[in-house]
Amino acid sequence: MAGTVLLVLPSALLFPGPLVQQVFAFPTGRGPWQTPAASPLPGRLLADLGPAGWYAAVALLLAGGLAVAVSLVVRPPYGLVSAADRLAAGLCVAFLLAPAGRFGYLALPVTLAVLARLPGGARGGEPLRGRVVRSSRPARPAHAPAVRGDR
Repeated sequence: MAGTVLLVLPSALLFPGPLVQQVFAFPTGRGPWQTPAASPLPGRLLADLGPAGWYAAVALLLAGGLAVAVSLVVRPPYGLVSAADRLAAGLCVAFLLAPAGRFGYLALPVTLAVLARLPGGARGGEPLRGRVVRSSRPARPAHAPAVRGDR
């Protein structure tokens, strides 16, 4: 996260306009460009009801973001799979409730959930802080002589 902040912060401070337009205005349907896709997602349907619907969609979007943040504090993810699942759930909430959401955006959370479960990567049940390696052989007492095959 620190690396991202270091890369984005200077540009955001010097030229905040593009960041605001792309990150906040476009997804809420208030940017200079309107999305050509009209996916019938809940946020989009609410926003189409008029100004009150738009405010309701934004309020639900903010409440969903707050709920995800609280869930991260109350019960932090314990492994790769649980972290990816929590991120995917948060993105689903954001994409479903955004006033300018599109079905195509939901490919990202699906990709996160699938990639976290691919074999060969970190194991999902292990803690994020590091792995504990346990041997299947019992430990040899310090006074016992070494036998062939012990390392």
